[in-house]
Formats: sequence, C-alpha cells, structure tokens
Amino acid sequence: MITDTLSPTVNINAEFSSWLRGIDFYQDEINIMNKRLKDVANRNSAIEAKKQVEQFQNQFEVHGEQLKKLKHSLNNHGTNIESDLISHHGQLERNTISQHDNMRDEYVNTEKLFNEMRHDFNRFLSKYM
Repeated sequence: MITDTLSPTVNINAEFSSWLRGIDFYQDEINIMNKRLKDVANRNSAIEAKKQVEQFQNQFEVHGEQLKKLKHSLNNHGTNIESDLISHHGQLERNTISQHDNMRDEYVNTEKLFNEMRHDFNRFLSKYM
C-alpha cells in the first residue's frame, strides 16, 4: 500500500501547542467566572438574578465538559501527529493533515462559543455587581 505524505506547510506542532494552552486558559477562566458567579448569587436575592445565575452555572458546566472533550481529542490527535512524523520521516499523511484541519475548526468554534458566553457573563456582571 502506498501512502500519500506531505510536508506540513504550517507549523502544526506550534498550532497544536497553542490550542492546548488555550484550553487550559479557558478552563481557568471558568473557575474564575464561577467564583464571580457565587459572589453575585450571595449579593442578590432577585428572582431574575437567581435565574441567570443558574443559567450561567449550567453554561459553565457545559463549556467545561466541551473543553475536556476537546483536550482529550487534541491529545489523541497529537499522538497521531507524532506517530505519523516518526513513521514517515518528518512527513504527514494527507489524512492526518485533514484531521488537523478538522481539529482547527472544532477549536475555533469552541473558542467562539466560549467568548460569546464570556461576553454575556460580563454584561450580566455589570448589571448585578
């Protein structure tokens, strides 16, 4: 069987490492936002505030799980990259590059959704803090 390999045109390893650092950053952000959310919950007894606190708690949990899953997928992808580079003398199969492109799309989408939620949360904080 002949495998089709390509020399990576972008620094895939740097991009991969950047994604992992980004996920760690967003996981830290969730912890910080949870602390702020607890402050809001302790300071406000309004029904509307309590509803929004619960909504943000749920969103933080969902985003946290998404980040864990993405990190797991990235770690598996990183293992595939390493294996490919070793097996093909510094080259990557087209399939690995395609998977990398898919991981990029997933990371960018996750980051976009997280930032939208964070902006909503900051607007909420400005209203109730």
